[in-house]
Amino acid sequence: MSQETKLENKIKWRGRMLDLARYVSKWSRDDSQVGAVLFSKKGGDITLGYNGFPFGVKDDERLNSKDKKLNIIVHAEVNAIIAAGARASYGELYVVGKPICARCAGPIIQSGIKRVFALKPKEEGAYTPPTDPDATDWHAMGRLAGEMLQEAEVECIYYTETETNGVYSYSYSDL
Repeated sequence: MSQETKLENKIKWRGRMLDLARYVSKWSRDDSQVGAVLFSKKGGDITLGYNGFPFGVKDDERLNSKDKKLNIIVHAEVNAIIAAGARASYGELYVVGKPICARCAGPIIQSGIKRVFALKPKEEGAYTPPTDPDATDWHAMGRLAGEMLQEAEVECIYYTETETNGVYSYSYSDL
C-alpha cells in the first residue's frame, strides 16, 4: 500500500470518527452540543461522550442559567474519558462542537490519551470575543488547552470544518 493510500485511509477514518462525534453531540440537551469519541488503542473499542449534567441530576431550567450550567455540566471529553476508564490510555480523542477547553485538557492529559483531534480555535484578533461577563471565550480557552496539551506532549491535530447540504468535511492543519 502506497504512502498516499495510507494517508487517504487515515483521513477517511478520522472523518468517520468526527462524524460519529457530531452524531453523538445531538444527544445533548444543551444548546451548545459537543460530542466526543475516544478510540482506545487497548482493545480497539470506542467510547462516546456528549455534554450534559451528571447522571441523576435533572436537565431542567438550570440549562438556561449560564452560571449554574457551567458549574454543573460534564463536558463531552470528560464523559468519554470516564466511560473508557483505563482504556483511555494511549487512545485517540475526536471532539466536535467547540474547541477543547483548558478544563478538559487536564483530564485528557491525566488519562494518558496520546492524540486529540480538535476544532481549531480562532487566533486572537481574528474574531470578536464575547463581551458578556458571564460568557466564556471558547477560542481563548482552546488556545490555552492547546498549550497545555503541547507541553504535556499530547499530539493535537486541529481541523476546520465546512458544511455542504448537511455533509461535513474536515481540513487538517497538522497531519
